[in-house]
Amino acid sequence: MNPRLAVACDTRRRAALRVLACVVRACGGDWGFGDAREPGGGRRMWAALPHRGARAYLRGAGVSER
Repeated sequence: MNPRLAVACDTRRRAALRVLACVVRACGGDWGFGDAREPGGGRRMWAALPHRGARAYLRGAGVSER
């Protein structure tokens, strides 16, 4: 892989994880990492948001609920 491309991908990934961390924290949820169960290994990420916290977050962001 091109070294500059690898740096750009890592930078975007870190930024996305910071946003996710802020959303999960604002909703009162939890998140983390663990080993992937799929063949080939790797890592997986999970997030759990309580329904009440997610609804309040959406209302605060001005997103209409269906």
